[in-house]
Amino acid sequence: MLAPHDKGLPTIDTVAGVEVHRFRYGPAFLERLSYRGGLVGSSRRVGGLMLPIYLASFVRAAEKAARDFRPDVIHAHWWLPAGLCSLPTARRLDVPLVVTIHGSDAHLLRYRALRRLALHVLHRASLVATVSEDLRRQIEVIDPRLRTMVLRLPIPEMAPPVPMPPDPPLRLLAAGRLSPEKGFDVLIEAMRIAVDHGLDVRLDIVGSGPERRNLGLLAAPLGDRVTLIPALPHAELMRRLDDVHALVAPSRREGLGMVALEAFTRGRPVVASRVGGLAETVTDGVDGYLVPPEDPVALAAALARLPIGPPVGAARLRHSPIEVGRSHLEAYASLVSPMVKSR
Repeated sequence: MLAPHDKGLPTIDTVAGVEVHRFRYGPAFLERLSYRGGLVGSSRRVGGLMLPIYLASFVRAAEKAARDFRPDVIHAHWWLPAGLCSLPTARRLDVPLVVTIHGSDAHLLRYRALRRLALHVLHRASLVATVSEDLRRQIEVIDPRLRTMVLRLPIPEMAPPVPMPPDPPLRLLAAGRLSPEKGFDVLIEAMRIAVDHGLDVRLDIVGSGPERRNLGLLAAPLGDRVTLIPALPHAELMRRLDDVHALVAPSRREGLGMVALEAFTRGRPVVASRVGGLAETVTDGVDGYLVPPEDPVALAAALARLPIGPPVGAARLRHSPIEVGRSHLEAYASLVSPMVKSR
């Protein structure tokens, strides 16, 4: 539930057939706290002044929505802010709370104070879900007493993919927030190595974030072989996937790597770091290549082995809307049935 950017937006609207309740937490020109860079990073940039107001508004909005809708289960995505702000409502209404960890919120657990707050939330949740097996292992290492389960995210079926573009040059796309964990600096160095070894290759990096200037400086010696493009609407990003031979995901850490799954829906292979959910998504040598993180030499060698055949679809089946819906319903039923029997 996010605040609208301007006063003309309704409090309730519909997104992909789902009713969305939006809440206000300040003047419109200040309602940017949770958009780019995450809640913690954004709160630092505005001095943290809006964070308490945002959290209090979220708590009030969550309780009002729950009292109006009377849910059997409350499902919060990210322990912060949604899990933290949904917990009071779940306890007051005696409703099971599911909290899904996505990756960026797991990374916050490296801070001692935030770890204590996270465990306060997660121990009171009925179920702690993660979007990948790797994340589940991370959470279980932090506290094996938590009840955990992998609940994957869905990727929708899309139009049939278009044929690969002609080559050379080899055309690549990378997309994501321009921040250190995404490893785009490693990719640019891999591009330099590949070009030095005679590979005719072009790369578009799509995204916005704090590393844009640094990445621009790193890419400058490569001229028009590397292009930085500001973040695009999802439909435009998917269209650009149709124009390339492969997606590259050089992340240093990654909870899931949704863009890699979306590349598969467009029939495009993926070259990715062997980290987090990416290692569960890409089958090395079959629908892409996996390389060690922060290894531009290995990444350059993988780029030189492209193109590879179209994805075989194993990861897509795990993330199909039907399979994801089934696993979520089973998880909810396991929480609701004992309550029903006790009534």
